[in-house]
Amino acid sequence: MISPREELFIVSHAYVPEHLPGYVRAISGAEPYLLGDYLCFRVGDFLLFNGYPLENPFDATTLGQAINSAISRFRPRHVALIAPKIPETLASGQVRERDQCYRLDLAQATRDAKLRNMLRRASRDARVESSHEIGEKHISLIGEFLFVHPVSEEIRYIFERIPAYVATVPTARVFSARNGAGALIAFDVAEFGARDYAFYQFNFRSREHYVPGASDLLLDAVIVASQSEGKRFLNLGLGINPGVRRFKEKWGGKPFLAYEYCRYAPGPPTLLDLLLRKR
Repeated sequence: MISPREELFIVSHAYVPEHLPGYVRAISGAEPYLLGDYLCFRVGDFLLFNGYPLENPFDATTLGQAINSAISRFRPRHVALIAPKIPETLASGQVRERDQCYRLDLAQATRDAKLRNMLRRASRDARVESSHEIGEKHISLIGEFLFVHPVSEEIRYIFERIPAYVATVPTARVFSARNGAGALIAFDVAEFGARDYAFYQFNFRSREHYVPGASDLLLDAVIVASQSEGKRFLNLGLGINPGVRRFKEKWGGKPFLAYEYCRYAPGPPTLLDLLLRKR
């Protein structure tokens, strides 16, 4: 568990959404722990380890020591790890995913002529509203996305728990684009719980009520809200694929963090572990 003082430290230094205890707890049901400069989350015999240090520069050796300490303490059967780089000593050959995380400097955020024209056209057919609620239509768009797009087991798990996340975390906000008849065209979920960063979490679009530029209209609203709340940066998330990367780069997003993910089973316990386990 973490204390109020530790949580204040965390949100003051958070720069990836997995630094936010409320978000991870709502999605996974895991209990957060602060281990020095690192956050980890425990649920049952599963350990979720965030390998992005909160305060100090990333160092693979330090990360390896922190993970080994967490494994000795919690003795998980499975470990999921995200980090700028997975230490080879922990999970050699086990990296499942590599990507780059994109960021927008809100002090330098601009809209070029092409973007302004697109926003102007989209605003003729759509309006954006902000709330702290997800309704049945939002849930339907999530279901539509999962039906159409093949996703990993982990991504499906996260997406299916978005409604619970929004319902339980007050710093999560839903930006909805609707047409003149009130139909839901698209929506974003953004997170504002960190001191310096806002987080562009999720985007879903309707195939039935498609409006060109609706996602741009939503991102523009997220940017304006982030600036009004005094955030310095908007973490735009991972590149994922060329289309998503182009969308984020069009808005001025730039890669600022390497991302690697792995999931593995720690090795068998040492003799010392077995002795300590009997105490």
